[in-house]
Amino acid sequence: MESVEDPPPPDRDDTPPAPGDLELVRGFLSLHDHRLGTEDSLPASPSTLESWLRDRALIPTELEPPGADLRWALDVLEAMREKVFENVGVAVPDSAVRRLNEAAREARLELRFANGGRTRFEAGAPGVRGAVGTLIGIAFLAELDGSWAHFKECGNPTCRAIFFDRSKNHSGKWCSMRSCGNRAKVRRFREKRAAMS
Repeated sequence: MESVEDPPPPDRDDTPPAPGDLELVRGFLSLHDHRLGTEDSLPASPSTLESWLRDRALIPTELEPPGADLRWALDVLEAMREKVFENVGVAVPDSAVRRLNEAAREARLELRFANGGRTRFEAGAPGVRGAVGTLIGIAFLAELDGSWAHFKECGNPTCRAIFFDRSKNHSGKWCSMRSCGNRAKVRRFREKRAAMS
């Protein structure tokens, strides 16, 4: 079994925030652990997810979430990531679409109209399922208004970060130029130098 740092320090994510409520979704989609002693990203563990949900007040601090709910949420996270890959032309597996539809039902999502135009989805399920239902509702509305199409996975193969591409022609490649973008430039420079020697 691989050694991981669990949970990752909160300062690891220097990806510029997505607009409004989409930042919650971006943070959820970017959850990860690290292979011990490296920058390599691994899928998030249940304890990383639990810590993230608590830090954002999506679940009460006194709640001890069942392990089955945390594993359910991580399964939904991976299905949502599959939906992000559609933004770069990768077909979303039917199983991921089914999983998201089932998760919306399991979270008991209901449409809520409000005065002042703050229409939203509200999750009727408690705990982790309700928290993830809230994120599914935000993602659904983002797909309707077109903002979902700005989500991309970082071009660094060892990074699981999802970023909101703000470039005019949707050509963004890195979650952060300070970290992954800079590492890619250094790697290209070294490869070019090695090829010349």
